[in-house]
Amino acid sequence: MIRRLALLGLLVLPLTAPLPAQGQVGPDGLTFDPSSDELVDRIVAVVGDSIILYSEIMEQMGRMQAAGFEVPLDDPAALSQIERQVLTEMVDQLVMLQAAARDTLMAVPDEQVEMTFDDAWEDQLRRFGGSEDELREAVEQMGMSVAQYRGNMRDEIRRSLLLQRFMQDQRRQSRPVLVEESEIREVFEQERQRFGQRPATLTFRQVFLQPTASEEAREAARERAEEILQMIRDGDRFSELAQRFSDDPGSRQQGGDLGWYRRGDGLVEEFEDAAFGLREGQTSGVVMSPFGAHIIRIERVRGAERKIHHILVAAEPMEGDEDRARERAREIAQEIRGGASFEEFESESARFGLPDSITVARDQLEQFPQALASALRGALEGEVVGPVEFPLGQGVVFAVARMDEIRDAGEFRFEDVRDQIRANLQEQRIEERIVARLRETTFIDIRL
Repeated sequence: MIRRLALLGLLVLPLTAPLPAQGQVGPDGLTFDPSSDELVDRIVAVVGDSIILYSEIMEQMGRMQAAGFEVPLDDPAALSQIERQVLTEMVDQLVMLQAAARDTLMAVPDEQVEMTFDDAWEDQLRRFGGSEDELREAVEQMGMSVAQYRGNMRDEIRRSLLLQRFMQDQRRQSRPVLVEESEIREVFEQERQRFGQRPATLTFRQVFLQPTASEEAREAARERAEEILQMIRDGDRFSELAQRFSDDPGSRQQGGDLGWYRRGDGLVEEFEDAAFGLREGQTSGVVMSPFGAHIIRIERVRGAERKIHHILVAAEPMEGDEDRARERAREIAQEIRGGASFEEFESESARFGLPDSITVARDQLEQFPQALASALRGALEGEVVGPVEFPLGQGVVFAVARMDEIRDAGEFRFEDVRDQIRANLQEQRIEERIVARLRETTFIDIRL
């Protein structure tokens, strides 16, 4: 039996290039010929104003085969069942794509398509050892030019990104789904062999501190933001000012665009209160947060969501701020060694948006700052380390951590994967609910 989410993932995976026609060899070296008889193409489903051809089912099954799924070519009954399952998933995907296309707010930026395409093309080249000539020859054997092949890849990537964005938006608007503990355990028992071996892991709690700007620095940021705000009132374009002056590297090049948010999505309190107090098209005054001074603009309102743009003037720490943060980190480490709980210091590291408890594979410590990784690697269970000092961006961070558990490699326990299974079940059921609603309002004629 094919798991629905796994198959849907294959259908929308953007990095899978278009596959060859029946019996031909494509760039991935795959051939797929479920019958020795000549294939006569036909319409197997009508969905809204679109059709699905039998050859498209064959191509999708070829993708599944390339991904490691065993296609029972010697069992006509099982093969027919898989064909119907594949068709069901293709219908679901088409229903969602049509709904996404009707949503005028679901545009996919060309820049995102091109970035994804570049990665996909590099992936194809790697399959041929980086040889463009060999890749071109394989594409031409499919009866396509390289330009046609690249165009098909771009179209597939755009559809995939559009569908991902649409489903993310739909899930955010959906009601929560309750999953019983017994259901999670049942999935665990069914799938436990597929989890494989758990790597050696470390579980620790942490507090991060960064020097905060003095009142003098915050006032300087406010004054600069007031100057920029006056430029907006004088008629300068918000997006152009964001590109020129914003200190937020994540949104500056997009003209200050942060994307869609609703309350509770992780915005700092001062920023969130100001943003959700504005109407569509309105621009705030200067709003102060731990990051500095913001000017906020609401581009769109959609139900409980706001499309937010902002300009940030960062409040930079000044001389002496670093010493105060270092001393505070020492105090926290001493209090925790004396029995204080990490929860008492949550507010001091809230700006980092990190959980206060984390489990990582031991070999993943290489991805941490060197000083922090070294301290954690040598810690014993129950030991408090720090403050550990390491650079971050243009500044410095101080970390205090306590090693709660050190586990050797072995089988996954139920507790290790409970949250992951619950999240997968919730996502699957929300998706099924969305698809069922869309199917009710779409003309569907199955002919297979």
